[in-house]
Amino acid sequence: MAILAQLSDPHMRLPPDDQGAGEALAAAVRAVLALDPLPDAVIVTGDLADGALGAEYERVSELLAPLPMPVHLLPGNHDDAAAVGAGYAVRVGALRLVACDSTIPGRDDGELDLEWLAAELAREQDTPTIVAMHHPPILTGIGGLDAIGLTNREALGGLLERSPQVARVIAGHVHRGAFGVIGGCGVVACPSTNLQAKLEIGTEGFTIVREPPAFAVHALLDGGLVSHLQPV
Repeated sequence: MAILAQLSDPHMRLPPDDQGAGEALAAAVRAVLALDPLPDAVIVTGDLADGALGAEYERVSELLAPLPMPVHLLPGNHDDAAAVGAGYAVRVGALRLVACDSTIPGRDDGELDLEWLAAELAREQDTPTIVAMHHPPILTGIGGLDAIGLTNREALGGLLERSPQVARVIAGHVHRGAFGVIGGCGVVACPSTNLQAKLEIGTEGFTIVREPPAFAVHALLDGGLVSHLQPV
């Protein structure tokens, strides 16, 4: 068994105008610590900071510090990718986690370095793998979010078809739980730890609202991967 908890999109801001981001992330951390058993690792799938300020990253680090397990980070479109770092592969128990940087400097949409990802996937073709990124490679139906989605998702689908060891693609960015399939692989978009996007299928924009926050838990059980959304 292997368990990976996924937090996403805290969009940390500084008091007094943090829009509740600090307390929301603290509550999410407490919810992770309440899991039994505890996850083997935690990943935060981007937009750690709202303005990519050093003090915002310091606050995120302070709030994540109570977690006793390894905590892995990857950048979102609001982040300074150099400050957060991405493009790595780690073991989470029997799982392999491949974390991708999907950000494009100065833009809100995303793109993957598929050559790098293909090389990483080729290294361990028999190990159950989760591929993590900020921009989900699926359409949500919410026009304003889909307009800033992943630009090369079709090419990613072809790579996933050739990589059957990838059990799941996980992402954030869209501030709500959303699920799809690409290249025969399931995709999970994780809600934000704070503010969510309203479900408005067919709209040209998007609306951020105060709906209940949540995080995701991905568990490898008897060779199969199950994904849960856990309310905070």
